[in-house]
Amino acid sequence: MKMIEVRYSLDEAIDILGTQNDVETFRQEVLNFLKTDLESIHIEIDKNIRSEPWDFVTSDLQIIQNDSPVKVLIAEEKVIKIEGSKENLEKFTSFLEFDENAVSGHHSHFEYYDYDGNIYVHPDSFPLIIGIK
Repeated sequence: MKMIEVRYSLDEAIDILGTQNDVETFRQEVLNFLKTDLESIHIEIDKNIRSEPWDFVTSDLQIIQNDSPVKVLIAEEKVIKIEGSKENLEKFTSFLEFDENAVSGHHSHFEYYDYDGNIYVHPDSFPLIIGIK
């Protein structure tokens, strides 16, 4: 079974990479999670990858429901957490949506932009790049 790959560099961004099918499976897992009362879930990721060209391979990817704007953060032990309210996490999933014919290199950027009315992404959220390999 293929899985998404998650790497990062502390001074750059977090990179989530997978086939179009892998990324769509991730998106569906998040959407299904949002239909539950669970507080968090772990997303299965490929841990048997090289970090290059990034500095680190993520040890775990967690999605957490709370009452806040979406915040992407790097926690202890190389754990990536994506947390936010149901409404805001649902908006986040639009960044995981790619055309079924998307080719390698297609990607989206999820990050905070400072403009009046940006209540969906936390200002301290770590930049995230989601791409098709």
